[in-house]
Amino acid sequence: MTTVLFVPGAWLARAFYEPFLQALTVAGHDVRYASYPSLDPKDPCTTDCHADAKAIAAVLHRLVEDEGKDVLLFLHSYAGMPGAAAATGLAKSERAQEGKVGGVIGLLFLGAFVVPEGLSCAGLQGGNLPPWILLDQPSTNLNIADDPINNFAADVDPALARSLIANLKPHATLSFTSPQPHPAWADESFGGLLAFIVTTNDRAVPKEAQFGMMTATEQPWVIKEILSSHCGPFLNRVQETVALTREIIDRFL
Repeated sequence: MTTVLFVPGAWLARAFYEPFLQALTVAGHDVRYASYPSLDPKDPCTTDCHADAKAIAAVLHRLVEDEGKDVLLFLHSYAGMPGAAAATGLAKSERAQEGKVGGVIGLLFLGAFVVPEGLSCAGLQGGNLPPWILLDQPSTNLNIADDPINNFAADVDPALARSLIANLKPHATLSFTSPQPHPAWADESFGGLLAFIVTTNDRAVPKEAQFGMMTATEQPWVIKEILSSHCGPFLNRVQETVALTREIIDRFL
């Protein structure tokens, strides 16, 4: 059985994703979760993208090296940056050549950032974060998202979207302004093992930006589209997202 290791987007606590994680579990998947320190951080001055990648890698190494699991790494939004770095050196094909069991069978990005090594999330956007990211709120070196329902879930029934509001946390700005560590998607061992679920009605990370980031990698991608906002896949498109995840796992296997 393939293990799905899910990594959340910025600002979003685990509780927001629970309906989706439960649906994946009910569908027969072994589901795990990796958090990272820049989300609601203890010290926003130390929680950069590298620290986040290190935290995700710790979970991934336990699954692959200690438990011998085959892992699909599922990355939402900002998680595409530290998550891609965390997978470096853990491709299943690479480990098999070394006579080792387990490994990452592929990377799945959903409305996520695909950023070249050395460039930051802000740098990818011309050096500035979008104006709906409210800097130094609720305090210095933190940020929050303005009008989250409009930016993340405009296509979702307001009653259902309340869970989004209830589970938003501050995020460390340093994670958005620090450089991308080496991403596994750039490695030959992940050739043909990259997938992207494009959220076509996304106001936070527009569809055109998602395709642009993929094109810039000069790598082949398995591309699926979902008629959804940035967070809709986990609110009102749960079963569709589960089905697409299953398709991608089957493709990688």
